[in-house]
Amino acid sequence: MFAALAGSFALSACSGDGEGPSDNNTDPGTGGAAVSGSSSTTTTTGGATTGDGGAPAGGAGGEGGTSGIGGSPGTGGSGGSMGDKVPPKPSTGCGKANPQTGSAQGPLTVSGHQYYVKLPTDYDASKPYPVMIMFNPTGNPISWAEQNAGFEATGPKEAWIRVYPHPANSNSGWGANDVAFFQPFYDQITDSFCIDEARVFAAGESSGGDFSSILGCEHADKLRAVGPCATKNVPQYPLNAGTRECAGQVTAVVIHGERDSVVGTENGPKTRDFYTELNHCQASTTPVEGYTDDLSNCVMYEGCDGDYPVYWCEHGDPNYGNTNHGWPAFAPKLLWSLFSTY
Repeated sequence: MFAALAGSFALSACSGDGEGPSDNNTDPGTGGAAVSGSSSTTTTTGGATTGDGGAPAGGAGGEGGTSGIGGSPGTGGSGGSMGDKVPPKPSTGCGKANPQTGSAQGPLTVSGHQYYVKLPTDYDASKPYPVMIMFNPTGNPISWAEQNAGFEATGPKEAWIRVYPHPANSNSGWGANDVAFFQPFYDQITDSFCIDEARVFAAGESSGGDFSSILGCEHADKLRAVGPCATKNVPQYPLNAGTRECAGQVTAVVIHGERDSVVGTENGPKTRDFYTELNHCQASTTPVEGYTDDLSNCVMYEGCDGDYPVYWCEHGDPNYGNTNHGWPAFAPKLLWSLFSTY
C-alpha cells in the first residue's frame, strides 16, 4: 500500500545547467488527504533525467499511514516498510536562539562555499527539525534552488529547515572536489540550528544531482534520504556497489528524463541500479499512485532492506526548453510527501 499526496503543486518550467534560473515562483496552496496507492507490480528499464525546478503550490495533508508515501509527518511509514518512527536526534544547535541564517544576497560561508538557510515558520530553537539540503545546477545563482526547487511551499516552509548551498565554482558546478566541504558544512549547520540529525535529506539537479547521489554513499551516516535528479557520470565516484565503501544506507529517489537530450539517458539507470544493489532490492516494482503519468512515471522497488526503499522516476516532463532536462514539476511534491513520513 502507498499513500500519495493529494494537494496540488503548481510548478514553473526552469533552467538547466549553464542556463539562467526561472523566477516563476507560485504561492503555496493547501494540502489534500493522503490516499492509498496501487499494489500491482511491474518491472522497469532505465532512463535518465536532469533539470531545474519550479515552485510547488501545494502543502501536504493527511497522515502517512503505516506504509507508502505519506502526506504530512505523523504516523507514516517509509516506502511501505517503516515501522515505529525513529525518535528525533537533536543536534548541538538546539537551544541556540537567533541563529545567523544568511541570505541569497548575503550568504554564510564554510570551507570555500556559500550557503544560506530558510527557517520554518515560527521556528522554535528547542525543537529539532528535519532539514532539506538542495544542491543547485551548474551555472545558476545561489538563489536558484529557493526560487525553483519547490521547497518554499506551505508544507516544507512550515515543517523543514531548508538549506541552499552553492558550489565553489558556479561555472563548473558540483564535482568531486566539493565532497570534502560537506563535513564542515554539516558540522556548521547542525551546531547552529536545531536539526533532527535522524532526518537530514539531500536532493539536487544536474551537477547538484550528481553531488546528492555521491553524498548518499560517502555520507550515508548523516543522511536519511537523497533525491538525485538528472545525474551524469563522475569518474572519481563510480556507481559500483561492490567497490564503493558507503558509510551506510539511504532511501533514494532517482529521477531522470526518458528523453534527456542534454546529458543523455545513460546515468539515471546506473544511479538507480547502484542504490537498488546497495539496498538489496528485488527486480520487481510497484507503481506509485499519483505519479504514474508520463510527467512522473514513478515506481518503488520491492524487497529493499528495512526502511531504505529505492524509487525510480523515468519522467517525460519536457521542462528546460523541451529537452526533457529539467527539475520536473512532480519532484518537490513527491519528495515532500515521502520524506515527511520519516
